Amino acid sequence: MFERKVIIDVTPTPDELAYEFAEMGAEQQAMFFSELARLVEKWDRPFSFQLQAVTDDPALTDGGRFIMGKIGEYGPKNR
Repeated sequence: MFERKVIIDVTPTPDELAYEFAEMGAEQQAMFFSELARLVEKWDRPFSFQLQAVTDDPALTDGGRFIMGKIGEYGPKNR
């Protein structure tokens, strides 16, 4: 008998990522956004450039635009 170590590199699809996000609880979703913020700090331009590219993309549906708007409404700290 012999053994093999197999490494599989799988990139999740947008559908799979959305499903996983929707299945998370509030704490995990908060951690997701916090990690995203940490990652985009390393980009060579502001995150707003990416948001503009997303809103200009024809793949963004009215439902997706609605969700983005809701995130914007709830994003600011109201304290």
